[in-house]
Amino acid sequence: MNLEKYVGRIVRLNKRAFEEIKKRAKRQGNALENCFLVAEVSRGVHKLICYGAGLRIIVGVSDVVLI
Repeated sequence: MNLEKYVGRIVRLNKRAFEEIKKRAKRQGNALENCFLVAEVSRGVHKLICYGAGLRIIVGVSDVVLI
């Protein structure tokens, strides 16, 4: 699978993944919108490294949808 096509693109997390991230953000007192920029691909584990709302998250390609 070519994960490079996701780099530089905006993605949204699927409902399950977003709910997990939202719980963490809420505990820290942060608001969160389901919109993230894919910055790079972690080659060793084949995960996407995404940024949004001051957060850095690492998710699998099955957890995201391209916008």
